[in-house]
Amino acid sequence: MNTYNLIIFPFIFFFLNTSPHFSVSENSILDKEGFHKIYFIKQNWHTAIVFNAGELNSDLFREFNSFSQFSLIDIGWGDEEFYQYPRFDSGLAFKALFYPTPSTLRVEGINLTKEDYFDLSEIVIELEVSDEQFKKICNYINKTFYINDAGETSILNKKAGGKIIFYKSNGSYHLFNNCNTWLARGLRESGIEIEDNILLTEQLFNELARIGVIIKSDQAED
Repeated sequence: MNTYNLIIFPFIFFFLNTSPHFSVSENSILDKEGFHKIYFIKQNWHTAIVFNAGELNSDLFREFNSFSQFSLIDIGWGDEEFYQYPRFDSGLAFKALFYPTPSTLRVEGINLTKEDYFDLSEIVIELEVSDEQFKKICNYINKTFYINDAGETSILNKKAGGKIIFYKSNGSYHLFNNCNTWLARGLRESGIEIEDNILLTEQLFNELARIGVIIKSDQAED
C-alpha cells in the first residue's frame, strides 16, 4: 500500500464502513393488512433498500418488468465509477467523496430466500410502512432515474447476466450527498420521521433501528 493509500484509507474506511453495534431483536413485525415490509441492508461499502418483488408492479416501480421474475429487488444509489468497480479502490473512493461526481442507480434481482440473501449482509433492518408511505418511497426511487428525451431510462451497464443493472441517475454524488443521505431523504419524503443531516452509515442505521426491527447484525452486542 503506497503512502497516499496509507493516509487516505483510514478516513474513507471510517466514512464508508463504520457500523453501529446492535442487539438483534427476537421479534419480527407481524403482517398487517394495508402495510408493507421493506428492508435496509449494509453490504461491504454500500447501503441499499430491498423490496419483496411480489409487492411491486410496473406502476409502482418503472423498471419492474426487468426484474419481475425475481423474489427480491435490491436498490442502491452511489457514485457511477466506484459503485461499478469490482473491488475497493481508494482513488475512486476519494474522488467520489470529495468531488461532485455522476451517480448511478443500481438495481439487482435476487432469487434467494430473504434469509439466505440477508445472510450476505452485515446489517439488516426491517421496517413496516403504510401503503401510502410505500407508494411514496417507490415514487422517490422512480424520480431518481435519469429519463432521456424519449422518456426512457438510460442503462450504463449490466452484470451477472442482467441480474444487476446500473442506470444513469439524477443528482451528483459527494461527501454530503451519498447513499446514506439518499435513503434517509426517501424515508423523509414518504412521511417517516427520521433525523436530518444523516451522512454516515452508523447514523442511518441508528435511526432505522429506532423505528424498525433489527433482524441481522454482524456487529451485535453481547
